[in-house]
Amino acid sequence: MKNNKGSVSIEAAVSFPVFLFTMLFFIYVCQIYKVKATIYEGCIETAEYMAQYSYLSEQIAGEKNFITDAAAAGMLLIRFREYVDDKALLEKYVVGGESGVCFVGSSLPDDHGYIDLQITYLVHVNIPLLGNHSRLCSEHIRQRAYLGYRESAEEKNEDEDDRYVFVAKNGVVYHTSRSCTYLMPDIHSSSKTAAEKNGYSPCEYCGASAEGTVYITTDGNRYHSMRNCSRLKRTVARKKLSEVELPPCSKCGN
Repeated sequence: MKNNKGSVSIEAAVSFPVFLFTMLFFIYVCQIYKVKATIYEGCIETAEYMAQYSYLSEQIAGEKNFITDAAAAGMLLIRFREYVDDKALLEKYVVGGESGVCFVGSSLPDDHGYIDLQITYLVHVNIPLLGNHSRLCSEHIRQRAYLGYRESAEEKNEDEDDRYVFVAKNGVVYHTSRSCTYLMPDIHSSSKTAAEKNGYSPCEYCGASAEGTVYITTDGNRYHSMRNCSRLKRTVARKKLSEVELPPCSKCGN
């Protein structure tokens, strides 16, 4: 019995430190992941801020890449310090604390209009029995900059060909405006003699029967015997430009 009691004491003396070491090890591992989560959250908020700032900067400067890579790292670090929550945690486990988080290589924005953050930092821990250990960690965050929709040259040409135009029945041109005076003529009456004197010729549909009073338009060159002549009325269809094989109207087509 005495020997058994002694072996139990030895086992307890050995297993307890091992258990304690294991618990401490997992605590430090959890702390490392907490550090990573804290830095990642701060960088997410930093990227969100820079995405909003991109629009304002582009409107002022008129340039897409408004910040050089050298200036980007400093600006991002300043913003990161404002958004990071647990500063004491970083001071304890990150070499250099908040200043140890490096943003070199980030783009604000890149060639595709994204805030591209490249983050590196060195985590340092002192694990019991194992001593001091350091680990280089990195994060990559890609956030769309708020620059609005950018239409490519091909899309612009496609939209140009697919825009709607207006074509009158029996018309010989297309119109870009429905309110073009050629589509909505201003009809007024005149004497046949005055119309011919001003260069108007008879309409091929109704002009032959014209006698005293005729109807003319300011932009036309024909006189009509009937106000409701089909040549005075415009039956207008809306079509895509790509479907029309007519030249543009001299008034609204340009």
